[in-house]
Amino acid sequence: MATVLLLAVLLGSLVAIILMIYLIDRVKRLEMLSIQASNNSASQPEAQSDNGFLGLSGKDLWDAMSGKIPDNFNQADLLALKPRFAFVLQNHIETLFKLGKKDASDGNVLGTPKNPVEISTLRGAISSWLPTQSAATIYKTGYESVEADEIDINRLSADLDEAASGLYARVEINNSPAFSERLLPTLPAAAIPNAEMLEEPSDEEPPQAL
Repeated sequence: MATVLLLAVLLGSLVAIILMIYLIDRVKRLEMLSIQASNNSASQPEAQSDNGFLGLSGKDLWDAMSGKIPDNFNQADLLALKPRFAFVLQNHIETLFKLGKKDASDGNVLGTPKNPVEISTLRGAISSWLPTQSAATIYKTGYESVEADEIDINRLSADLDEAASGLYARVEINNSPAFSERLLPTLPAAAIPNAEMLEEPSDEEPPQAL
């Protein structure tokens, strides 16, 4: 009886040892597979998210829209993006103007506008870049518009429309209407003098009744 029990214990111990060896080997295999999968995913380039512009953003997007076709793109793909980019460009110009206006209203010194700027679209935010000189001009018109008089408004209107028109021409998108009509304040027109205002006062005293 004791021998049978001893054999049963030895057999159970042997089975347990074999099972442990199997489990340890299995765990090692799973670890190796996990490491290989991680290495493979790290070696593969990250897929570009669909931001509505075929993965382009920032200066790369501006260059593509202004005629510099990136590798693996064709002109037809970029032309299809023009209407969507027109929305981004319009909002970028308005954002720069409003940032300049806000800095002036807050008493901040005239600085350099942020470039690129995050522009919100239906597909999420897109990083938008504009040529530095044009961006600075648009920001400055917004800044100076806060305390502008009639003469300044005329000058700022010309500067803003010229900068915006230059950007639209670079990407071959129609620019209408003029940004100055939407962004710059409209000063009240001077009153037109009427006949009573033009009549000079008489120095003669009116005749007195007898």
